[in-house]
Amino acid sequence: MKRNEFEELKSLTIQELEQKRNELAKRLFEQRIQVRLGQEKNTRSLRNLRKDIARINTLIQEKRMSQQRGANGN
Repeated sequence: MKRNEFEELKSLTIQELEQKRNELAKRLFEQRIQVRLGQEKNTRSLRNLRKDIARINTLIQEKRMSQQRGANGN
């Protein structure tokens, strides 16, 4: 994921981020199958997808924490 793509993700809502995460998880699953079947040789893409999913999970968690702080009045 490039820096400008990550900056775009920061502006998305939690629901949009969850949808994006689900899309990436589906792509990861499909690519894992392709690697196992020998159709895909590039295993680096699996690592990159996992990292992208982790980045999105981090953004979701940050947004939830900021919403909780706002609801608590802090």
